[in-house]
Amino acid sequence: MDALVNQYAMVYWKCRNQMMSLGADGPILVCYQALEPEHLNFTTMVANPNAHGHRHEHLAWFWTMDIPKDTCTNDWMSKFHWLRAKSQRDRCCEEVELLQCEMSWMKNFFLHQANCWQALNQLAESSRNYGLQCYSACQHTMYTHLAAQFK
Repeated sequence: MDALVNQYAMVYWKCRNQMMSLGADGPILVCYQALEPEHLNFTTMVANPNAHGHRHEHLAWFWTMDIPKDTCTNDWMSKFHWLRAKSQRDRCCEEVELLQCEMSWMKNFFLHQANCWQALNQLAESSRNYGLQCYSACQHTMYTHLAAQFK
């Protein structure tokens, strides 16, 4: 459990440092305070704050954050989500374009192979090599059928 908490804390520290390097102003940094090592101590108070024996314990600041209010008042978060959605959309468009190119490349490859086997078939027919003629005819048919499956 400690390793998981430390991992999330490291991600938070990196994100906060990046926000500061990007010039986040005071109101944002008030919401995302510095995370101290004593904040990472967790108790059962989080699960049940009204349990017996927790009167003098205080939760770390991040347990009491008003996240819905923060996301409504901070416009930078919506810009971040918009940029993330745009990058995902662009990635999907790029993937579709690549898949379409790969499909045409495969069709061209199959047509090329069919033409090669057809030329080899004609060569085998002129040299009366019946074994090669039969094999090349089968290969030509196979590659022709594979190319026909592409639109």
